[in-house]
Amino acid sequence: MEHIAGRARSADKLDVIEEHLHSESLVYPELATGVSVTSGGVWTLGAFTELIPINTIVKDFDIHWLTIENTTDDETYELKFYNGTTLISAVRWSSDNVGGGRIASAPVQTLMGLQKKNSQIQVKLASSGDTETAIISVLYHVY
Repeated sequence: MEHIAGRARSADKLDVIEEHLHSESLVYPELATGVSVTSGGVWTLGAFTELIPINTIVKDFDIHWLTIENTTDDETYELKFYNGTTLISAVRWSSDNVGGGRIASAPVQTLMGLQKKNSQIQVKLASSGDTETAIISVLYHVY
């Protein structure tokens, strides 16, 4: 049986761990404002929003942290990550008004399996409030 990224499960586990511990950590979008994603209303997922376009990350990768750059209100938010349209991870955070901008206090950790290079990552957002917007970016590792 092969791993999602095309690696044999047993033979290459140590190699994957080694690469994970010693590969670079990168940010997307790089040197730019994050991606704006909007909820569909009170605990209703909004439409798909492209977070990472297809053919952007050219090595196998996984996302470890979500950075919330701003939100439109002090609410609880839930974000779901999709490879194309297949659910791969979900995170939840609360946002508070800090220094005039609504942000989470720290990046939010997320776990997911390795994604194949050139994968498109999309997200959907829900919140405890009316239609809300979050501006987000991610930190990821390549393999």
